[in-house]
Amino acid sequence: MNQKKFLITIVFVCLMTSPVYSLELNQLTVENPLIFDISGTLQALITKSQIDDLDDDVDIHRFRLNVSGKLNPNVSIVTEFELGGNMSPETKWQSGTGGNPRMKILDETADETSIAAGGRYAQKDMGADSRLVQAYMQFSYFKKLKIQIGQMARGSNYELNTPLNKLETINYSTNVGHFGKMTRGVKFILSPFSFMKIGIGIDDSVGGITGGTNEPKAKFSTGAKIVLIPWKKHLSFKLCGRHVPVTNEMPDANGFVTGAKFKYKGLNLIGEFYHLHVNPANSGDKKKVKGNICSWYMHASYIIPKTKLQLVSRYNYFDKRMRDRNSDQLKAKANYYMEIITAGINYNFSPHSRFQVMYDVVDGPKNDSIDAQVEVSF
Repeated sequence: MNQKKFLITIVFVCLMTSPVYSLELNQLTVENPLIFDISGTLQALITKSQIDDLDDDVDIHRFRLNVSGKLNPNVSIVTEFELGGNMSPETKWQSGTGGNPRMKILDETADETSIAAGGRYAQKDMGADSRLVQAYMQFSYFKKLKIQIGQMARGSNYELNTPLNKLETINYSTNVGHFGKMTRGVKFILSPFSFMKIGIGIDDSVGGITGGTNEPKAKFSTGAKIVLIPWKKHLSFKLCGRHVPVTNEMPDANGFVTGAKFKYKGLNLIGEFYHLHVNPANSGDKKKVKGNICSWYMHASYIIPKTKLQLVSRYNYFDKRMRDRNSDQLKAKANYYMEIITAGINYNFSPHSRFQVMYDVVDGPKNDSIDAQVEVSF
């Protein structure tokens, strides 16, 4: 189902499940109001990089516009649009001498282009060429069950399920892109107990961070997540699994994710581990490879008491090893690993504005960068 047909379906279902409103404003009464909330985030970025071929940049990093509202007491709609540049520097990777996949080469025609919104090191995100980030409906007819239909973030990733103005680093981790894509489908969210949430997702897309218009065709893929919250608002654990069936364009893949969050007063700790195993069938160009993708990170931040200053640090590891199915040889340009250490500060002028400075120490020579970002939300 392409993007246009999908959005038409959303509009049709909204009309079928909502009260009928007159075009005359005086018909919108207290008994059946139509209420929309508009918000947004604007981020302006200055980048200084050690990479020789990468120009230093001053630009609008992101400009997100969110429009949400209730169509009736049990049906709400959420949309998010990207109005800014939504780009990040192109990077290309290939195996170094001796088969050591560490070499990094900048190339405008790179086949591992990262065009994720703010995801300089987020890796290729499967054609995120649309300005539509999210567009989904949520049905809450049942007390402990919510159903979401549309384009939304997979629940397995912390960062893509966090609003922009709540992210503590300027760039996403490497997990976003390979593991944290936006997707189109249906999500069931069950809350059987106060300390437990269960999510089941079914989708037919491999769209990127801001959606996509030209993704490979795919069968329905499925995923499940369980979240345990032993200490309300302070401590939670998650475990996710995902299966992507084989198609003519894409190999079969199975992955799992585990993570934890701890937040107490000014301290915030986050950890996520991702693993994806690709096990192809016997035909098709894309099915001639097999391999594993592994990534994890540890994130820590602390708000200094009685100040507006927040200290942030993160260690991120990414390892991708793809082999030819028949020869078992490593595939050129498809294998690399990377380690990134991020350190920085956030200064919160107000609840709606802040200044961020981050330094990224990237594996390999002369790959480091420093970013300074001003953010305003409304």
